[in-house]
Amino acid sequence: MTIKLAFLAALALAMFLIPTNGALIQAQETTEVRGQVVNGTEGADLPDDLSVLMLITGADGRLSGTGQASPDDGGRFVFEDVEVREGNSYTISVDHLGIFYGTSLEVSDLADDIVLTVFETTRDASIIEVQRQVMVIAAVNKGEQTVSAIEFVQITNPTDRTLAPDLTNLTSISFLRFALPPNPSELTVNSDMPAGDIVSIGTGFALTSPVVPGGHSVDFSYTFPFKDETLSFRQSLVQGAEVFQVWIPESISGVEIIGLASIDPVNVQGASYRAYEGTDLPPGQGVQLEFTGLPLPGVWARFSDTVTGGKFWQLAIPSALGATLAAMLLWGLIRGYSPATAVNGPGGASRAVDAAERANVVRAVAGLDQRFQEGDLSEPDYRTQRLKLMARILDPAGAEQDGQTKQTEGDDQE
Repeated sequence: MTIKLAFLAALALAMFLIPTNGALIQAQETTEVRGQVVNGTEGADLPDDLSVLMLITGADGRLSGTGQASPDDGGRFVFEDVEVREGNSYTISVDHLGIFYGTSLEVSDLADDIVLTVFETTRDASIIEVQRQVMVIAAVNKGEQTVSAIEFVQITNPTDRTLAPDLTNLTSISFLRFALPPNPSELTVNSDMPAGDIVSIGTGFALTSPVVPGGHSVDFSYTFPFKDETLSFRQSLVQGAEVFQVWIPESISGVEIIGLASIDPVNVQGASYRAYEGTDLPPGQGVQLEFTGLPLPGVWARFSDTVTGGKFWQLAIPSALGATLAAMLLWGLIRGYSPATAVNGPGGASRAVDAAERANVVRAVAGLDQRFQEGDLSEPDYRTQRLKLMARILDPAGAEQDGQTKQTEGDDQE
């Protein structure tokens, strides 16, 4: 009788799990995910108000679940009843001082103890070191007289603090800057760092992404024009560089670089590049580059409109640089995060600074910093102009009121 009852119970359970279409419904498995938040800055403590977030993404790329946990006094946290499904990915992050720190996990990683390391911040961009910067000439278009290039930059933050860009800092440059050849266009920038503003400045562009301790990669592509067979310009290296190289495909014959030492050719997946190198370049000094042998329309007819084609973009350039570009972990979440900058208006009201205005100020501050760094601007003039720029961010309401006052005065005079 007992065996019969057990059989009937099993049969009833099976019938419950098998719907009319015959597909088996499996019980959903859940687990606990445990971890700890630690502060990687020596002597710094964790704040009391941290919140750890979890985003679950299904195999189809859609968000399938979220979670939130509060760490205890020791930074330990736990997510209960986390759905376990093959193909899911789990992003766990924590916001500290406006900067996200996190990691991405697969199902097999959920059983491990997770450690999220946060850092205190610094506003001094001089801590950043450029280990390697390589400019690769991708194509030369003799008809349009343009050069297409892509640069790969390996940087490191060797300290235990995150570089957090700050437009209000009057004593030091607080964001990354990269120079470009004269009159660049079609700029595209990628990095493995959190989202930040990419702002064009006179000599290149500024990147206002936070830079956490450790190594990072930045790459950017662009085109620039040439009028003659020779093009000379100064390649500024604001952060300096331990190694700076220029590569030119052997397929672009005749084009040479003056200003760097010629080194052994570089081979990337069967494609050979002539290589030129400078080493131990201090911040701000840069190098004077001269491209010679550039093709002009009607000259070197063996060149097609584009000397090298799209195959270049499929080459594994990062492997030849000695390090693979870091895989983006949390940035699918973070790239959508851009905290608004709040300012106090009349009566204590708060409003967000317009994005275009922020971009204008970043551009102006970067240009001003570079002029001061290169000795083109005295310190009193530099500080006066920078304070005026800061006022546009810190008190736009006051600036607007000043503008309205001036307009009113003009109307009265009329």
